Amino acid sequence: MAGKYQKLRGKLEVFVPENQEKINEFKQKIIDADDHVAGLNIRKIAVLFAATRKVKSDLEGKLSAINVEMSGLSQIIVDHLETESVQKIELSTGELIYLQDTPYPSVVDKEALFAWIKKEKLVNLLTAHHQMLKGMCGELLIKGKRLPPGVAVFMKTEARVRAGKEDEDGE
Repeated sequence: MAGKYQKLRGKLEVFVPENQEKINEFKQKIIDADDHVAGLNIRKIAVLFAATRKVKSDLEGKLSAINVEMSGLSQIIVDHLETESVQKIELSTGELIYLQDTPYPSVVDKEALFAWIKKEKLVNLLTAHHQMLKGMCGELLIKGKRLPPGVAVFMKTEARVRAGKEDEDGE
């Protein structure tokens, strides 16, 4: 099954992941375990690849469910701590549960934002990563300055954990 970029294979530099050394160690274990008299059994490797992909998919599903639970617990904690005017809870393990606020900008009027970018001579923002807009808006909010036209900001407040000695059996 040829992909649209297949013709470029071998013509561009090969991407090397940051963890390539660990990948090479794993590859060597697989090759050493499978390299018998007949050589590498690629069909067996392909079956292992498909099975590993299934395990990953199952874990991602579980992780998604855990993320929903974490968000629900975080929202309950935020509601309670805000009602009590408390910013943090320290557990007997030394873990610190605290509130963190993060502004998330959203472009609601592209034309107004682009006009502001040009007026402020920040044309480099037009090719910037969305995190740059997030950082810039965060700085403007901290300084008490107006946000760029066409940008709305939503504040996400969530509970966070700073590690302690060991896990507490719930409180």
